[in-house]
Amino acid sequence: MTNPRRLDGRLILIVERSWVIASAFVDAFEANGARVVLVSVARRDLADLPQLAAAVLEGESLDLCRLLEAKGIPFVLYTSYGQSERQFTRATVVEKPAPLTDVVAAVEQLRLPFKPQV
Repeated sequence: MTNPRRLDGRLILIVERSWVIASAFVDAFEANGARVVLVSVARRDLADLPQLAAAVLEGESLDLCRLLEAKGIPFVLYTSYGQSERQFTRATVVEKPAPLTDVVAAVEQLRLPFKPQV
Protein backbone atom coordinates (compact mmCIF):
# COMPACT_ATOMS: atom_id res chain seq x y z
CA MET A 1 0.00 0.00 0.00
CA THR A 2 1.43 3.37 -0.98
CA ASN A 3 1.20 6.56 1.06
CA PRO A 4 0.03 9.69 -0.74
CA ARG A 5 2.76 12.24 -1.15
CA ARG A 6 2.24 15.12 1.29
CA LEU A 7 3.61 17.66 -1.16
CA ASP A 8 1.37 16.82 -4.13
CA GLY A 9 0.28 20.10 -5.66
CA ARG A 10 1.69 22.21 -2.82
CA LEU A 11 3.51 25.43 -3.70
CA ILE A 12 6.96 25.53 -2.12
CA LEU A 13 9.19 28.61 -2.25
CA ILE A 14 12.92 27.93 -2.34
CA VAL A 15 15.46 30.71 -1.75
CA GLU A 16 18.95 29.47 -2.56
CA ARG A 17 21.92 31.31 -4.08
CA SER A 18 23.85 28.25 -5.21
CA TRP A 19 22.61 27.09 -8.61
CA VAL A 20 23.81 23.53 -7.98
CA ILE A 21 21.91 23.24 -4.68
CA ALA A 22 18.88 25.12 -6.05
CA SER A 23 18.48 22.87 -9.08
CA ALA A 24 18.83 19.78 -6.90
CA PHE A 25 16.12 21.16 -4.59
CA VAL A 26 13.79 21.73 -7.53
CA ASP A 27 14.31 18.16 -8.74
CA ALA A 28 13.79 16.70 -5.25
CA PHE A 29 10.63 18.67 -4.49
CA GLU A 30 9.08 18.14 -7.92
CA ALA A 31 9.80 14.40 -7.61
CA ASN A 32 7.65 14.54 -4.46
CA GLY A 33 4.80 16.26 -6.28
CA ALA A 34 5.41 19.86 -5.22
CA ARG A 35 5.13 22.94 -7.39
CA VAL A 36 8.25 25.06 -6.89
CA VAL A 37 9.07 28.76 -7.06
CA LEU A 38 12.85 29.16 -7.06
CA VAL A 39 14.67 32.44 -6.46
CA SER A 40 18.26 33.24 -5.63
CA VAL A 41 17.54 36.32 -3.48
CA ALA A 42 14.87 36.70 -0.80
CA ARG A 43 12.38 39.50 -1.43
CA ARG A 44 9.57 40.69 0.81
CA ASP A 45 6.93 40.28 -1.92
CA LEU A 46 7.55 36.51 -2.00
CA ALA A 47 5.56 36.19 1.23
CA ASP A 48 2.48 37.14 -0.81
CA LEU A 49 2.68 34.29 -3.34
CA PRO A 50 -0.85 32.91 -3.77
CA GLN A 51 -1.32 29.46 -2.20
CA LEU A 52 2.21 29.40 -0.76
CA ALA A 53 2.29 26.31 1.46
CA ALA A 54 5.86 26.43 2.78
CA ALA A 55 9.36 27.73 2.10
CA VAL A 56 12.96 26.61 2.27
CA LEU A 57 15.15 29.61 3.02
CA GLU A 58 18.82 30.36 3.44
CA GLY A 59 19.97 31.83 6.72
CA GLU A 60 20.33 35.26 5.11
CA SER A 61 16.58 35.54 4.43
CA LEU A 62 15.69 37.06 7.80
CA ASP A 63 13.20 39.69 6.61
CA LEU A 64 11.31 37.10 4.60
CA CYS A 65 11.39 34.72 7.59
CA ARG A 66 9.72 37.39 9.73
CA LEU A 67 6.99 37.96 7.15
CA LEU A 68 6.29 34.27 6.67
CA GLU A 69 6.16 33.71 10.40
CA ALA A 70 3.72 36.61 10.80
CA LYS A 71 1.49 35.10 8.09
CA GLY A 72 1.64 31.64 9.63
CA ILE A 73 3.40 30.12 6.63
CA PRO A 74 5.80 27.39 7.79
CA PHE A 75 9.38 27.35 6.64
CA VAL A 76 12.63 25.45 6.89
CA LEU A 77 15.91 27.29 7.32
CA TYR A 78 18.64 25.48 5.42
CA THR A 79 21.66 27.16 6.89
CA SER A 80 25.14 26.94 8.29
CA TYR A 81 24.57 29.95 10.52
CA GLY A 82 24.13 29.40 14.23
CA GLN A 83 22.55 32.42 15.88
CA SER A 84 20.22 34.15 13.43
CA GLU A 85 17.74 31.33 13.04
CA ARG A 86 17.18 30.94 16.78
CA GLN A 87 14.88 33.94 16.77
CA PHE A 88 12.31 32.00 14.72
CA THR A 89 10.76 29.64 17.23
CA ARG A 90 8.41 27.99 14.74
CA ALA A 91 11.05 27.43 12.06
CA THR A 92 12.57 24.04 11.42
CA VAL A 93 16.34 24.32 11.06
CA VAL A 94 18.29 21.93 8.85
CA GLU A 95 22.00 22.54 9.04
CA LYS A 96 24.09 22.54 5.90
CA PRO A 97 25.35 20.30 4.41
CA ALA A 98 22.42 18.00 5.18
CA PRO A 99 21.22 15.73 2.37
CA LEU A 100 18.38 17.10 0.26
CA THR A 101 16.20 14.22 1.38
CA ASP A 102 16.44 15.60 4.94
CA VAL A 103 15.21 19.00 3.74
CA VAL A 104 12.32 17.49 1.79
CA ALA A 105 11.40 15.35 4.82
CA ALA A 106 11.49 18.45 7.06
CA VAL A 107 9.05 20.24 4.74
CA GLU A 108 6.78 17.18 4.60
CA GLN A 109 6.59 17.25 8.40
CA LEU A 110 5.48 20.89 8.55
CA ARG A 111 1.85 21.76 9.13
CA LEU A 112 1.08 22.90 5.60
CA PRO A 113 -1.75 25.44 5.41
CA PHE A 114 -3.00 25.07 1.84
CA LYS A 115 -4.56 21.99 0.29
CA PRO A 116 -3.55 21.32 -3.29
CA GLN A 117 -6.09 22.12 -5.96
CA VAL A 118 -7.75 19.09 -7.52
